Amino acid sequence: MKILELGYAVVGATDIEKWRSFATDVLGMMAIDTPEGGLHLKMDGRQFRFLIQKSDTDRLFSSAWQVVDADALAEAKDELKTAGVMVIEPTDEERKVRYVQDFFSFVDPAGNRQEIFWGPISDFKRFVSPIGVSGFVTEGMGLGHVVLPALETFDATDSFWTRTMGFGLSDILRVPLGMTPSGSSRIFFYHCNPRQHSMALAEMPSPSGCIHVMVEVNSIDEVGRALDRVHQHQVPMLMGLGRHVNDEMISFYVFTPGMFALEYGWGGLVKDWTEHQVFETTSPSHWGHRLGG
Repeated sequence: MKILELGYAVVGATDIEKWRSFATDVLGMMAIDTPEGGLHLKMDGRQFRFLIQKSDTDRLFSSAWQVVDADALAEAKDELKTAGVMVIEPTDEERKVRYVQDFFSFVDPAGNRQEIFWGPISDFKRFVSPIGVSGFVTEGMGLGHVVLPALETFDATDSFWTRTMGFGLSDILRVPLGMTPSGSSRIFFYHCNPRQHSMALAEMPSPSGCIHVMVEVNSIDEVGRALDRVHQHQVPMLMGLGRHVNDEMISFYVFTPGMFALEYGWGGLVKDWTEHQVFETTSPSHWGHRLGG
């Protein structure tokens, strides 16, 4: 299977207006109302990169992965069925609000809901941030990355993403969180395009269905300005400014209205995977990223 990128994320929200304010006033995204009463959050020429839908719970509903065309979608469906994965067909309403030619859903071994789609539909109007953010890094690499929980089925889920989904292992992090018998939790990072990682699995639980989602802006100054807005709007912070070891991104983390974290960063590595060697680190950052900011 050949996945091109993390195309979009679908988020369930008990309060749509909290997401509108967070996305526009803090993150600098455009918010577009959907006919169904939700929001499309726009970051680039695509119609949206986040779909916020009304729900009884606040959580990540699904991560959506793009393939090149209808044949690739059919092949992906066949490969999943051969692997014993149940495929969930969409309704016309679900397809319409996602602005894609077609998609289907499934659940990975850790219980994380995924979508595979082809043919994004958009008028490709220019992204114009309501607060002046100059742009997000998405071209050829997608929305950013998503880190998903996989506590009790970590090994099976890792095998699924590499063998069935076709992702490559980028690097490994071990952190002493005390959530496993060994006392340390594994985080495996995976790539499907030149972005250092588009997905990661964390050996830890998450009631919100997500550890964090990352979006990348096109300058370090945009990170600094966003940090000012976080303090201005008193957004709860998970981790302060720092620079990661694996992708060298300078970023900070805040809590979203979806009860999972969002990493807002700049400077992530763009890789030539033919020359890459997988490594393991026991420290996530060169500096910074202190809990609570």
